[in-house]
Amino acid sequence: MAVSGAGRARRRSAAPARGGALLLGALASALGCPAPPELPPAPPRQPAGAAVLPACKESGCSQAGALIAAARAFSDVRHDYLLDTSSAMVPGRGLSRSAAGVFSPVGVACARPKTEQASPAGAGAPAGTSGTAAPGAIGGAAAPAATTASASAAATGAAATGAPAPGTGERAIDFRYVGIAVDSVLVGADVELPAYFSAGGTLDKRRLRLVAMALVADEDPQFFDPTESVVPAPGGGCACGRATHFIGAVKRGAMVAYETDVTAGEAHGTAMGLFKARLEAGDRRVTMTSVGELAIEGVEGAPVAGAKGGQAFGALRLEVKKAVPLAYAIYPVADVCRFSLAEPEITPLPVDLGVVPYGAAGTAQALITNRAQVDVRVTHGERTVEVPAHGSAELTFSWTPEGETAGCERQTRRDTFVVQPKDPASPVVPRERAVVVPLQVTTGMPTFSKHEPIATETGRSPDYGRASVDWTCPAGYVVEQCEPQLASCLSSTGSCNAEGYRLTAEATADGRGCAFRCTGPSSSIWGDHGCAYTATMVCRLGCK
Repeated sequence: MAVSGAGRARRRSAAPARGGALLLGALASALGCPAPPELPPAPPRQPAGAAVLPACKESGCSQAGALIAAARAFSDVRHDYLLDTSSAMVPGRGLSRSAAGVFSPVGVACARPKTEQASPAGAGAPAGTSGTAAPGAIGGAAAPAATTASASAAATGAAATGAPAPGTGERAIDFRYVGIAVDSVLVGADVELPAYFSAGGTLDKRRLRLVAMALVADEDPQFFDPTESVVPAPGGGCACGRATHFIGAVKRGAMVAYETDVTAGEAHGTAMGLFKARLEAGDRRVTMTSVGELAIEGVEGAPVAGAKGGQAFGALRLEVKKAVPLAYAIYPVADVCRFSLAEPEITPLPVDLGVVPYGAAGTAQALITNRAQVDVRVTHGERTVEVPAHGSAELTFSWTPEGETAGCERQTRRDTFVVQPKDPASPVVPRERAVVVPLQVTTGMPTFSKHEPIATETGRSPDYGRASVDWTCPAGYVVEQCEPQLASCLSSTGSCNAEGYRLTAEATADGRGCAFRCTGPSSSIWGDHGCAYTATMVCRLGCK
């Protein structure tokens, strides 16, 4: 189903999904200054209003190590944001992106927020017709100062039902990310540190960050028109001075960052390697800083034998307890060219299919927002949908994961859809786009079962303790069945629930294991006694 831009204002918006670097609030203060350094110096160690906890030797940083493991699931997530908690940036201002992916401000405005009012007819336009963007301040309809939002990578149970929808009163998360930042630049899952000290040659210390962030959905997406500074470029397209990108709408969310300073003499190997070493050593130079209030759950997955890489971690869950202005979207200047086939936005990003056992098909929907000024045709597999300019449409992504892990395993893959102009004669550039969509799923074997013969010795006073066993399901599984089979006791009838014998099999209080117990009579003079059975435990996939 496709909807116009006006109709889209009633839905959650799309967060940017393009590749690039990320600058922290320090860039905001530099936007009005000419020729800033390509890699700006790190902001103060303890920014005003930030919550700083003790070093990671203390319990406050206990999840940092798990976030390192979780970061690998976000290596394909592309991003273009400028972090600025003060909301000091000016939407539409030009930026120049270097070959290294670092943004520098340009003293020219390349775009302006659209101000056209959406007509009632546009709001109700059918799929395949154009619509105008809804008006509003930067970022559209602002959320309250404290906003609750959640995004889950898992659903309880083994059924492949896809990612769960937000609960009543919650707002969806459009963008989730875990990765490394060097100074103000978000570099992805990992980076070789020496390269950041050889560039520029003047800094002998840099700030290393492990970042977890989430941006909540907009209720009113913001679109942009070109300014007078955007002119036709030789060879086609358009240009805006030295600018390659421009600042978009403000995004609200929350962030947690684990930080440590690194000197040139310490910059050996990868950023992740250095982080791991300092965490393992309990280095008090590692601290935690938070912006807004972000709760992180589901990264405490215990190691599971036989899992790929030696570990199987559960699904990552981010819950924004308090959303604050956190970032600005960044768009290429080409997006405001009249005949540009702008790359569409995808939300949520990454697309999470929830908990899907091996061999089962999981599905999830994503919203595709057309930022181009022409109507487009989107093709995904055998399905084609038409999306009006500045409108949106839903696409369904599916995946059947495979593997052999007895535990919660996080898998990622890429899917692709193709965007073309609806009118084949439209002189857009490029003629088509292949858009990569990162997918995530939490998976594992549907069930885990264990069978084992249990028996006491035969005698007048057997040790019934040998017939009592406690089993635990693998990490990420919950008990489905605890049952004694083939039971045989030395009663007159062979029953294990007569003549003083009692055989029980019960789930543990936490639902993660089975407790088997067999008791019976003893004598000091005559008669033999004993208990034998086969303990059976069945666990089902239950990642949280």
